[in-house]
Amino acid sequence: MSFAAVYDACVLYPFEVRDILMYSAYSRLFRVHWSEEILNECTRNLIKDGRATPESMIRMTEGMNQNFRDANTPREDYEHLVETMTCHKKDRHVLAVAVVGKTDVIVTYNHGDFPKSSLEPYRIQTLDPDDFVLDVIDLDPELFMKWYHKMVNRRIERAKKLGLQAPSAESVATYLAKDPMPKTGECVLDLLTLK
Repeated sequence: MSFAAVYDACVLYPFEVRDILMYSAYSRLFRVHWSEEILNECTRNLIKDGRATPESMIRMTEGMNQNFRDANTPREDYEHLVETMTCHKKDRHVLAVAVVGKTDVIVTYNHGDFPKSSLEPYRIQTLDPDDFVLDVIDLDPELFMKWYHKMVNRRIERAKKLGLQAPSAESVATYLAKDPMPKTGECVLDLLTLK
């Protein structure tokens, strides 16, 4: 694997973004990391906003931890570093997880919480999910698209079970291109035309 990334809680909150980030990780083109603290923050916010139930969040986090057994960094591995981090206080645990995991990237929307001066000593950078997934696609477009299609097929199965209109690979990419991940959506649409 060529690099490693920590997923911040804020990128696990929107379903569309979380879904494509998780399927990107299935490619095993990079190592992915998080912590119980990160998952708990995501869980609290989704439940508070009425987007999830406690039961659905247990299923989600258990699934993440089962599918990526080395991703969840135990608190005892990083807590000694938390107070030494110089980024925003509420995100010091995220940077500590990144340092312990020897990661290259923190995938986040909160770039301002991680000033360059806090990241440079550890050779870590922040990327938003859109730019991060583009980097993953660049590593192996064919492998990424294999997992993209698996993601879409899972959504089709779920839609059929619920009696809803099934999405297509193109409709999912078009949705991404409109709002949450425009660069990724456009890139996937281009790759779909090459098949």
